[in-house]
Amino acid sequence: MPAAKSADPAEHRIDRPRSLVDLAVERIREAIIDGRLGFGEQVSEVGLATTFGVSKTPVREALLRLRLEGLVEIHPQRGSFVFALTEQQVAELTRFRELIESAALGEAMAGDREALRARMAANLEEMARCEAAGESDRLPALDTDFHASILETCGNPYLRSAYDLIAYKIQALRSRLPVQSRKVDDCQHSHAAILEAVEGRATARAQKLLREHIRNTESAYLGASRNTRAAA
Repeated sequence: MPAAKSADPAEHRIDRPRSLVDLAVERIREAIIDGRLGFGEQVSEVGLATTFGVSKTPVREALLRLRLEGLVEIHPQRGSFVFALTEQQVAELTRFRELIESAALGEAMAGDREALRARMAANLEEMARCEAAGESDRLPALDTDFHASILETCGNPYLRSAYDLIAYKIQALRSRLPVQSRKVDDCQHSHAAILEAVEGRATARAQKLLREHIRNTESAYLGASRNTRAAA
């Protein structure tokens, strides 16, 4: 007898290959975030196309998409450049984070507080493990994940969309922090205090602690914004 046909059409679905533009966006974004492309550095379409082994067209389209993410600035007659921040812009970025993340924290605690608590607790455990193991290179990603847990459990797509305007810029700044700034002592203490307030259902206190934690990063991010390349 012939084999029974699968009732699940997904088994036979053909996955579409990722476009060259998508791949170029991902590669260039990674290079900006990890510091291989420095703040304010000019981006060569020809150079990137040669590196990726593609024509200039997907690279050009990728740069246009990255401009929408705030990672690339395109100036007619001059070319494309990695974004750069002034002291005032770093302060504005910090204030924006305070507003969006504290609002998202309030909504997350009013909604799926247990999911938020579980993600924060798991993150703190992993951060402590990395501290003990000397894996400082993982700390920026863990810091990103801690704050992402707030946005991803808040249930408000408008807050998440607003945060997306700066998310990659924040990642790029984190990756350029000096090694000593990546020690988790202060960061872990602040995150633990926020988690304790979440566990105690103290929304106003959790929001206050989060705002203070974000505000305390401003000077470090200002220093990072002056680093054109990540440390080797």
